[in-house]
Amino acid sequence: MREEAEKEIGHLYPKAVLADGSKAPVIAWIWARTVTCPNPACGVEMPLVRSWWLGKKKGKEAYVVASVVVDSTHPSGKRITFAVGHDLRDLPPGADDGTVGRTGAVCVSCQTTAKLAYIREEGQQQRLGAQLMAIAVDGGRRRVYLAPTAAQVKAADVEPPNDTVSGSLGYYPRDLKAPTYGLTQFTDLFTPRQLTVLTAFSDLVAEVRKRAIADGATPDHADAIATYLGMTLSRTLNKSTSICTWDSSPKMEAVRGLFARQAIPMAWDFAEANVLGTSSGNFLEDVEWVAKALQRLPLNPVAGEARQADAASREYAGKLISTDPPYYDNIGYSDLSDFFYVWLRRSLRSVHPDLMSTLLVPKAEELVANPYRHGSKEGAQTFFERGFRDVFAHARQNALPDYPITVWYAFKQSDSDDAGTASTGWETLLEGMIQSGWEITSTWPNRSELGNRLMAKGMNALASSIVLSLRPRGVDAPTADRREYVDQLREELPEKLRELQQGAIAPVDLAQAAIGPGMAVFSRYSRVVEPSGKNVSVREALRLINAVLSEVLSDQEVDFDTDTRWCVKWFETHGFERSGYGEAETLAGAYNTSVKGLDRSGAIYAKAGDVRLLTTAELSNSYRAERDEHITLWEVAMHLVKALDESGLAEAGRILDGAATRVDVEAVKELAYLVFSLAEKRSMVQVAGMFNALVTSWPEVTAAAKAHASAAPKATEQAMLVLDEEFGD
Repeated sequence: MREEAEKEIGHLYPKAVLADGSKAPVIAWIWARTVTCPNPACGVEMPLVRSWWLGKKKGKEAYVVASVVVDSTHPSGKRITFAVGHDLRDLPPGADDGTVGRTGAVCVSCQTTAKLAYIREEGQQQRLGAQLMAIAVDGGRRRVYLAPTAAQVKAADVEPPNDTVSGSLGYYPRDLKAPTYGLTQFTDLFTPRQLTVLTAFSDLVAEVRKRAIADGATPDHADAIATYLGMTLSRTLNKSTSICTWDSSPKMEAVRGLFARQAIPMAWDFAEANVLGTSSGNFLEDVEWVAKALQRLPLNPVAGEARQADAASREYAGKLISTDPPYYDNIGYSDLSDFFYVWLRRSLRSVHPDLMSTLLVPKAEELVANPYRHGSKEGAQTFFERGFRDVFAHARQNALPDYPITVWYAFKQSDSDDAGTASTGWETLLEGMIQSGWEITSTWPNRSELGNRLMAKGMNALASSIVLSLRPRGVDAPTADRREYVDQLREELPEKLRELQQGAIAPVDLAQAAIGPGMAVFSRYSRVVEPSGKNVSVREALRLINAVLSEVLSDQEVDFDTDTRWCVKWFETHGFERSGYGEAETLAGAYNTSVKGLDRSGAIYAKAGDVRLLTTAELSNSYRAERDEHITLWEVAMHLVKALDESGLAEAGRILDGAATRVDVEAVKELAYLVFSLAEKRSMVQVAGMFNALVTSWPEVTAAAKAHASAAPKATEQAMLVLDEEFGD
């Protein structure tokens, strides 16, 4: 397929000419969208750039340099040109910010601001352009960045094919941002060159099927080959749209996939991958991935079966159920699926005519709370809740008595108001299950999500899926009042949370994981009653669980030394900011410690009437816990997160080994959970991330500590032998 495509359209992907005259394959072409400057006195085609950086690898940095030049052929009399810079001393200010942000863009020529509303209007009028900024080239062991050339610009200037995909994107502004800027058709999401190559590969899927049959394959075998090649093309699509961006980080310098999260955003500067090349985003790489997946499928002689059906009308008698349900309004599955479906339909309609009979993915019955599809937010909520109850009520009627059903949930969502913190997604999920007669009998987190997902980097993502097991609630289940429920929570939740912590669940997941054991208490009752006689709602039950969770984490402080308890309270109030000596001394009195002692311990800075906690950057790089005359849990935890962040597991293991005989190492982990919780409340994302990493790496850190402990006697013995040789007995 690749060879056939290259014969047909290989001229669209020319090699780049390096400084020495040699040629090298292009990895990606990096473009900037443009819009006419709204200043009538300027009128230049201003580039919309998120960041000027191309590569940030130390010693090999590269960035785009924009210049304004006179050009009488342009209506404005000038145009923007681009070059590539490497000397950090010449790096222009604002390289990280580019020209466009959350509120608008700035013209590099006249510094006029163009509001996003103006850019949206220009986009909707089909007046957004694109200009080549740089070319990323395969330089062997490193990336080489070149300025645009006329030949490279001309290669991309092609007429898009007439016979390609068609259809309009859905309307859901939260997750589908591109249409609000005029990219409303699926063809708008691709450059003409991308449409050309993707259409060619799509046509070749059918050609491969014909050739397979001609070579003796059965129709079923040929259909399977075509199906997997269609899936390969889907993978290629993910890095072959004009919404893909260039990742300039030191470890990557590659094209980012579109679906790093479940959305079709707007991209200002974008990276066009070389589909026929050998680097990120090429077709053969995707063939390899699909082949690897097939190689790992179990060779089970019992045939599996997959069906597309409505879960509410499915027959569940005699079936063991495990479900990963839709998460309320979190993901618009069908609207996003259309992006892939229109291409799969083009490639595979003859192979799967029934499955691909519709122009776009069916949407009317999809169990998602989409306010645009159901008229309003309230209409969407009603539709989702009714559908969810129908599914679980139907499953309840046919439940197997000897086995639980399992429900997976992997979305972190919280809503806060004056009454406390809850979660609409969890609330709806649990309401549907409990009202349908189910009791939650156990819960456990399961590590299922990739840590390098974009959503995992400070957004609403869980590192784990939470698995709930459900059994039918007995018809004779008791009732309870609100006080009984809270008392039971306080009795059962601490032990359950300790089990979760001992299982090294990530702190970022703890609040969501705590919902399981908390709702297990709630769901065992036929109803929980307020003093007024009204039922306690699931939302209120979730708030009570969060309140008890905070109590439990705070109660764990009794295991900490007094200096650490002072540090925790100071961090809760001030973070790493300075405050007055008098306040610090008053707090020290409450915890039976002293500011001078804390200063000597190395936990705080206390000078000239100011007091603050030391940050990890201020801590020593050669900390020896075994020699610390005034050791605290706070110090050990801070040095551990510093070591993990800067040096790695071996250094963290050395510190923990040194502290093992001086402090309770399990208390260090408990402290990490608490500090994460406090940092998250203070929106200290970086600090929260460091303490989250400490807990999730705890098994590896303890293993490194054991390795260090076992190596230490050998090192001592070797040192004694050296001394013996040098000095004798």
